[in-house]
Amino acid sequence: MTKETEIVKLLRQYMTAFPSNTLADGAWAIYARALSSLSLEEINAAMLKLLRTSKFFPSVAEIFDAAKSIREFAREDVLPTAAEAWQEAINLVRKYGIYKPWEYSCPEVEHAIKCFGREELCMIEQNAVNVARSQFMRMYQEICKRREEVRENTAVLAAIPSAKEKLAGGKIVQLAEAKRA
Repeated sequence: MTKETEIVKLLRQYMTAFPSNTLADGAWAIYARALSSLSLEEINAAMLKLLRTSKFFPSVAEIFDAAKSIREFAREDVLPTAAEAWQEAINLVRKYGIYKPWEYSCPEVEHAIKCFGREELCMIEQNAVNVARSQFMRMYQEICKRREEVRENTAVLAAIPSAKEKLAGGKIVQLAEAKRA
């Protein structure tokens, strides 16, 4: 039995919990292809979670979101919220100041602090804290969004290897090489 067949079999079991919903036969194949980058365990866990929160059979995007949430929770790899990232930055300013090396909870917080400017964080005047907080949180959210886009694009291109070169116009640049440039 192929993985896609196993995915369809698993999803059909969950469809019984949503009796008012139906999927056309072609839709099952699309679901299976789209979800093939997830393990059966991840799909199963995501569907169990969605049974508790969804009134209708979930979309592929909802299954991916639920699987990601469960995976991050299981790995204890949940990113800080924007407010938590700001609080971490302020705590680092208070603890280490400008001259001592800083230790970050995750690369996204580090990137946001570098984009904002470590010196700038250390020298924020009291009357500018609210504006600085807003700007920092927006930067952090953009960095997290980009991280997720890279992860999703990597998964999509891994599922369709021949598309990578065609979409890149014959120029394939590895992410590590692009960062060095």
